[in-house]
Order: sequence, then structure tokens, then C-alpha cells
Amino acid sequence: MRLYKNIIRKCIGRLSAIAALASVLSLQSCDMIKDESDCYQSYNLVRLVYDHNMKFADAFDSEVKAVTLLAFNSETGRLVKRIDAPHSALNDDNELVLDVAPGKYDIIVWGGEHPKSFAIATGTEGESQIQDFHCRMNRLDEQGTAHVREDLAPLWHGQIDVELPYASPSKPNRITVPLKKDTNTFRVVLQHISGEAVNCDDFDFTITDSNGWMNHDNSLREDVDITYHPWYTHSGSVDINTNPTPAPGSASLPEAFSTRSALGASLAEFTTSRLLTDRKPILTVTNKKENKVVLSIPVIDYALLVKGFYHKDISDQEYLDRQDEYNMTFFLDEGNRWMSAVIIINDWRIVRHETPVE
Repeated sequence: MRLYKNIIRKCIGRLSAIAALASVLSLQSCDMIKDESDCYQSYNLVRLVYDHNMKFADAFDSEVKAVTLLAFNSETGRLVKRIDAPHSALNDDNELVLDVAPGKYDIIVWGGEHPKSFAIATGTEGESQIQDFHCRMNRLDEQGTAHVREDLAPLWHGQIDVELPYASPSKPNRITVPLKKDTNTFRVVLQHISGEAVNCDDFDFTITDSNGWMNHDNSLREDVDITYHPWYTHSGSVDINTNPTPAPGSASLPEAFSTRSALGASLAEFTTSRLLTDRKPILTVTNKKENKVVLSIPVIDYALLVKGFYHKDISDQEYLDRQDEYNMTFFLDEGNRWMSAVIIINDWRIVRHETPVE
């Protein structure tokens, strides 16, 4: 019996040693071949998509140049992982590897080369809270008021809540984060119906809104009014052939009817931050020589005039989130007054006989 017990003890001791050695070798092998092993905390692939646009097609590959991915513990709200990656660091399916332990997470993505125009906290993993990762647009303080005179870098935002069970590289968790674009381009064109030149230096163009500070969930937090100025202006003319076209099968019209017309025009191009239906951004054009307001319009009201031509079944806010370019053409009469009955928005001609001239 004693001999039997000794044999058992020796066997247990050797088995324990073998188990310990196997554990060490396992850890070493994980470090050596981590990309191919199942030794991750949990292997997750986060796919980034930007199809929340007017074409309803994924434009991430061609438009988003970089991303900041932030993963937060859903229970504590603390930052678990931050990944800053250029587009080239993503795989061919626009995916990032997220190496975190199994659990529930809130994932936020700020897309684009945002440090050029926006400030987002760096944060500390294990300490920073989700509320710390708001996004504040850079602005200039001029005599106590905020101004933006530069072309803003494009900005995107996405957020999802997920539960990630354990997964290995051979069978990873795959999740998708859809992005919305927060920046918008406005091109404002003034044209003279008389054909005379329109000098952009004679006019002051501004858009005013309080939309320069986004919370972590992309809602707007309280902010001062920001005056956006055009970062590009240009003066020129549009040559128009006004030849009347004869009806099919009829004789050609006399050469005397052949005329051409050139309309003077000026262009002002802005970039602004996110548009929300509950805000009241105002586009103002002022004649600097006369110190007189040529036009002052609520941007969102006019932007939504053409929504019906595109998609009647989407909400006003979804339209504003999907649309990121607004081209507005206004016509001036001989007295540099806005002819408010007609405006062209994104190539749609709108007639508004009831609109008063300001």
C-alpha cells in the first residue's frame, strides 16, 4: 500500500510539472504566432461603412481617409481601447481588428482627418469616460465672437452598442459601424439678370449657426453662435446661347435671331458643421459698398425645399444627414436686389412668389 501511494504522489508531481510546462509553452506560442492563434482575449473585426448619403451606396473607401475607434465598457462607461488608424491600416473590407475581452461595449468612431479642424480628447484607457469624447470644432475668437474662415476637414461619426462573446481568429465576431457625415459644403452663386459683372469682393457672405460642438453621441451641445465665412470666392460670367430652336421640320431661323448672352456671377464656398432641424442657421449676403443686406434666408428651410424631389419617405433630419452639398443660386436685378421669386437649389429651380425681399 505504501509503495502504491508513493507511485501515485510521483505521478501527480510529474503531471503537475508537465501541466505547468505546457502552460508556459502555450503562452510563449501565443506571443510567437499571435496573428494565427486563438490566444486573443477575443477576436473582433469592426467593419466601417459610409452609405448614409444621397446615393445610398458605400463611399467609405473613396472618402474617409482615417478613423479613430473608441471602445467603452458599457457598464462602467470607461475607455477600454482607442485605435487611431489611417485608411491604409484597414483590410480590403475596411475592417479593423478590435482586441478586447468578451463583454458589452459602446463603440464610437470619429472618421476623417479630424485633427486638422476638430479637437477630440486623447483619453486614457481604463480611466476616461465616454462623455469625455466630445468633438469641438476649431474656431477663431475675434472680438468676443467665434469665426471659421478655413475649409473644414470632412468629419464622420458612428456609434453602436454590441455584446461580444469570445471569438477566435478562425471564427471572429464581425460587427458593422455605419457612419454619418457631419460636415457640409455650401456653394452660393449670385447672378445678375442684366448681364453685368458681379464682383464677389463687393459682397460679404456668411452663414451663422451654433453647431460647432458635438457630444460623443453626435448630438449638438450648447455652443456660441459661429459665423462661417467662405474659404473660396470667385467672380466670372456664364455664357449662354439664347438662339431660339426651330420646330422639327421647319425652316432655319434668320441669322438675325442668333444672339448670345453673358450673365455676371460670383461664387462663395463654405464648409459648415452638422445641420439639425431644430437649429436656425442663417445665410446672409450683404452689399459692402451700400452696407445693405441683399438677402437673409433660413438655410434649413431652403435646403429642405428640394427634399421632396429626392425622397419623400425619409425624415427631414435624415435628408440633412445624407445630403452634404448644397448649391444655391440667387438672381440679382439691376439694383443689386435679390429677385426672391426664383432660386436654384441643387439644380432644382424653385419658384416662391410669396417670399419677401429683405
